[in-house]
Amino acid sequence: ADTIHIDFKIKSEHLLFGRQYDMEMQIWHFHTLKRRSPVMSVMVEATVGGHNDSYQQMLMRFHEKFVANLDACRRRRRLMVDNGEDLEEDMVDPDDFRHLEELSSFMPEEKGPGQSFYVDRRPNDDYLVEEEEYDDYDYDEEDRDLQSNPIVNPYHRDFVRSIYFLGYEGSLTDPPCGTWVSWRIIDIPMTISYTQLFQSKNILFNQVSPTCKRTSVHKDGSSARPIQDTFGRPIHQCTADDYDSDVMKGQRPWNPHFI
Repeated sequence: ADTIHIDFKIKSEHLLFGRQYDMEMQIWHFHTLKRRSPVMSVMVEATVGGHNDSYQQMLMRFHEKFVANLDACRRRRRLMVDNGEDLEEDMVDPDDFRHLEELSSFMPEEKGPGQSFYVDRRPNDDYLVEEEEYDDYDYDEEDRDLQSNPIVNPYHRDFVRSIYFLGYEGSLTDPPCGTWVSWRIIDIPMTISYTQLFQSKNILFNQVSPTCKRTSVHKDGSSARPIQDTFGRPIHQCTADDYDSDVMKGQRPWNPHFI
């Protein structure tokens, strides 16, 4: 199946062994013969000291697009004003996002363990993020070293930490919610730092299109569909027992995880 795109949802749209995670990374594919979309889904857990270099490369690409859209929005507004056109009511002012044009400005405003802060610092937003601790990663210095690699492999072991999964036949999590998705939930979450989680929320929740329209759909600090009932769908778990011959299965105990 060909890879189509990658989605990130905050919080996770699935429970993994009964737990909801901070984010979910969904790698979408399309199977031309079966006419289905297999999706590899990875839970994302923010931890103290959990900085993920591969994910930071991906964040940098997202931030570059974020800034490019703001620049395109500025050009569009300037052209409309020069042509004497009225600005549309729902067009945002890109200068309201000037404080977010450097990735280092996506750093959390530290208030101490367990306290809350706003996802961005404009007065009308009420999307709160809970932060416990912040890592000491030097983003300005270290990110310069990552600039040399513009291509990010979503199947890297920093993202997909296991070859085993839980699977079921389900639906899209966005309208029209068609039932042609084969979900494969990787059984080990990837880890990121709390700062990377904060950066992710800022980029996702404040995204602006080149036509100066907000593109994020989110509520109460979440862009994810609420957890749904399985409605009796069978869920299977794929472990090492599904890969090895009967002879190999009887020779030694197997660790069901591949790290």
